[in-house]
Amino acid sequence: MKVDEPKVVKNRVHVDVRTDSVEALVAAGARVLRPQDDEIGWTVLADPAGNELCAFVSAG
Repeated sequence: MKVDEPKVVKNRVHVDVRTDSVEALVAAGARVLRPQDDEIGWTVLADPAGNELCAFVSAG
């Protein structure tokens, strides 16, 4: 749900999700803050309100 106020403090709750597709999360409104790379095995995203979450792609 979209909120009118901008994010101004660190998240009180951090969400990790398992997904078949990071692209599906982006299509639903998330934006990639840091893609998976050689240092981290997940993608860091932000929801439309700026709350951060980590997405782990399901194997297979």
